[in-house]
Amino acid sequence: MLLDKLSLRNLRNIREANLQLNNRTNVIIGENAAGKTTLLEAIDILSRGRSFRTNKSEDLIQHGGTSLYIGGTLGESNKKLEIEKKQNKTKILVDGKEENRQSRLAEQLAVQTIHPNSHGLIEGPPSERRAFIDWGLFHVEHSYKNEWSKYVKILRQRNEALKMRDPEADAWMKQLAPLGERISLLRENYVEGLKKHIEETQKLIMPDLEVVLAYEKGWEKEKPFIEALESKKTTDQEKGFTGCGPQNADIKILLKNKEAQKISSRGQQKIIANIMLLSQSKDFFDKKGFPSIILVDDLSAELTLEIQERILERLFETRSQIFLTALNDSVLAEILCEINAGLFHVEHGEITQ
Repeated sequence: MLLDKLSLRNLRNIREANLQLNNRTNVIIGENAAGKTTLLEAIDILSRGRSFRTNKSEDLIQHGGTSLYIGGTLGESNKKLEIEKKQNKTKILVDGKEENRQSRLAEQLAVQTIHPNSHGLIEGPPSERRAFIDWGLFHVEHSYKNEWSKYVKILRQRNEALKMRDPEADAWMKQLAPLGERISLLRENYVEGLKKHIEETQKLIMPDLEVVLAYEKGWEKEKPFIEALESKKTTDQEKGFTGCGPQNADIKILLKNKEAQKISSRGQQKIIANIMLLSQSKDFFDKKGFPSIILVDDLSAELTLEIQERILERLFETRSQIFLTALNDSVLAEILCEINAGLFHVEHGEITQ
C-alpha cells in the first residue's frame, strides 16, 4: 500500500508537519541537519516501529518532549495507521483500534531503506543479510511469518532445556528439525528467485562486475537438519544452546567469484547494496502486483553522478513510491526537480511543499 498523507509531531527537530504525498516520487530538499532524513525516519518508524538510524526512542523524541507521534493514511483503502512512542512505551493504532503487535503496521506498509550505511548488508554480520531475506519473505510468503515464529519458540525451549541439562531437549530437537527444513527451503527459493532481478539490475548499474548470491542455510549443506542437530548434540549440551540452524543462515555475496566482503571498496559495497535492495523491490512488485515504498537517503554519498543516474533509472523502474533526500543546489536535486514529483523543502525543522 502507498502513503497518501503523513503527519508527525515532536520527531527530532520537527515539531509538527502534515503532508500530502505524491504516490510515485517525493523529493525532500534542504541543507545538512535541516531535517530531511527525519521525514524518511518517520515513514520507517510507521512501518516497523524503529528508525534505520537508531533503536532508541529518547534519540527520536524532540528535546524537551515526552513522546512522538506519526500518522499515515493509505491511498486506496484510506486506512489510518498511527504510532505514538514514549521512552518506555509504544502505542499502535490501525483505524483507531489499538494493536499490540508492530507487525500489524508492517503488514500494511512494505518499506525498504537505502541509506549511507546500507553497505552493512555486505560487510556487516550475517544478521543483516538474514533480515534482508526475512523482509522479503514476510511480505510475499504468507506462511513464513508463522513458520518462523514457531521455530523461534521451539528453539528457545530447546535452548532452555539444554541449559538445564533436561532430557526434554531431544523432544524439542525433533520438533525443531522439520520447521528448520521448511524455513530454509523458503529462504533458498526466495534467494533463487531474486537472481534474475539481481542480474538485470547489476547489468544496468554495474555492468563490468558480476554479483552472485548464494544462500547458506546454517548447517552442513549435504546433511538433513535432523542429522546436523544429532551430530552437534554433545556440543550443544556443553554450550547450552543450539549451534546450527536457520538462526545462523547467511548469504554469500560474490563479486567476480570472490567474496565481496573481502575484496570490494566501500563504494562498491554501497552499489551492491543498492542492487540487492532495488532487486528486492522489483521482486515484490512482480509477486504482489502493487508497489512497495523505497526511502533513499543521501544517494550521492560515495557514488559518482553516473552511478547515481543509473540507480535512479532502476529505482523508477521498480514502480515503487519513492522518497529521496538531496542537498540544496546539488546536481542530484536539479535532476530530481525536473521530474513530476512531490517537492518538500526543509529548513530548521520547518517543511514547506
